[in-house]
Amino acid sequence: MYLNFAGMEGKKCTIMIKKVLVYRWGSVLEPPLIRALHKNGTECVEFTGILSDYHADWEFAGRLIEKLHAEKPDAVFSYDYFPIISMLCEINKIPYLSWIYDCPQYTLLSGTVKNSVNRIFCFDAVYTERIRSWGAPGVRHFPLGADTEGFGQIIGKEKQEETAAEISFVGDLYGGEKNRLRHTLLSDYAAGYVDGLIRAQLMIYGYNFLAEALSEDVAAEIVEKCSLMPGENYRQEPVRMAADAVGMETSAREREAVLDTLSKRFPVTLYTGSQVPAWMTERRLLSCQGYVDYAAGMPLVFHGSRINLNITARTIESGIPQRVLDILACGGFCITNYQPEIAECFTDGEELVLYDGMEGLTEKTAYYLSHEEERRRIARKGWERVKKEFALEERVRELLTFVN
Repeated sequence: MYLNFAGMEGKKCTIMIKKVLVYRWGSVLEPPLIRALHKNGTECVEFTGILSDYHADWEFAGRLIEKLHAEKPDAVFSYDYFPIISMLCEINKIPYLSWIYDCPQYTLLSGTVKNSVNRIFCFDAVYTERIRSWGAPGVRHFPLGADTEGFGQIIGKEKQEETAAEISFVGDLYGGEKNRLRHTLLSDYAAGYVDGLIRAQLMIYGYNFLAEALSEDVAAEIVEKCSLMPGENYRQEPVRMAADAVGMETSAREREAVLDTLSKRFPVTLYTGSQVPAWMTERRLLSCQGYVDYAAGMPLVFHGSRINLNITARTIESGIPQRVLDILACGGFCITNYQPEIAECFTDGEELVLYDGMEGLTEKTAYYLSHEEERRRIARKGWERVKKEFALEERVRELLTFVN
């Protein structure tokens, strides 16, 4: 594999990627990534460790430097972005490949994003342009991939009925401690302002206007009371930080509303590691299960459910979430909220189904529960599209041959 990038003087040079050091921090996506690298003929060296400080963990840095000098990799690779890795790669003139699969990614506020060795691949086009506007030329929009082969092997080992569940949702409810806004007491004015913004944003799909609509004084109060400001090594973006906090609460309310609305009419199974609100446990048609393992259990849920829901976090502005690709890669039928890049890459009603409001979601759910053959056909077409254009092995091959 080859990686082409602009040299120190702007001239293009080509590095042959034979050996990659992969930093493993615990993402569930790491094992399939490493398998995909191996299948592409790339030797993988793994490095693990928990960072106490993304910029100044000297014990971590010392171990990584030793590993770099001992293994002499052609590049370092990680899911998500770690400033200290970028700094060490910059010193050693080793390309640092970072694949971003969630928004927001606050480490990208670090001044290190401007480092010349960075090759940051971001799944969300809107977020990509925002990062580039901060002076980070090594950022490129690059959609995610799905482990179609690995999921197929897991599903093939199990002989299960396809109708294991009528409707399933797998995901975080965003009501816990990470949702600082929900657990913070704002002034009456700020609380009312934010509530109005959330109600308005919930009516709009495909465009996030929270940062544009937040006043500076309300944003400042949210940042202060939620303790959101990053340290001195980071770019200061108070309005954006506040908007992301409001976006998380918007996501929480939306997921609760979808589950509430659908479970009044249809059997719904929820798989989550989040604390479940009391009302959900009392809903007769809503079965609240715990966390489902990504590698072993999730593929069976997606394959065995008649309808799989995707409710994209509102902090993801345009991109295709990993969840959509995983559902389709498992041969599952997916109903998802409208996202610009989903609509661009998939055909609504042929490979998956899009909704842009609660009424439409309810109507489409009822329709596809009663049209079995059409539902199966769409699931099959969705699987074919992901296998052809989003298979992880092919996505990794393209990433490694990225031309700046």
